[in-house]
Amino acid sequence: MASVRKPITPKPVRMRDKVLVMLEERCKGDQCQLCVSFCPKNVLCLTDKYNRKGYHPVTACDIDACTNCQFCELICPDMAIYLADRDEAEKVFKSHGLEEGTKIPELENDAAKEGGTD
Repeated sequence: MASVRKPITPKPVRMRDKVLVMLEERCKGDQCQLCVSFCPKNVLCLTDKYNRKGYHPVTACDIDACTNCQFCELICPDMAIYLADRDEAEKVFKSHGLEEGTKIPELENDAAKEGGTD
């Protein structure tokens, strides 16, 4: 009886349908830290800079680990972090229509990579 193994084929890179949006001016990061504590993939951490309220807002330290679980969105008492449709967010990001203090780390990283290759 011969045993035959199937070849291992890598899974294609999964494109997330949503992107993480952070409203830095609403965030009370260093006083709250709920999203940082509840993130199962340790995607979030606090920044060193201050927002207008005098708090250190949250940022994405490892955005590639984000699974779009929405825990951060559900737990944030100030609605300072949420997931948005990728296509809509890209349109607003590319048209420079974001309000001051609004961060979309995944799109910012993509733009930095594109800008770095030129």
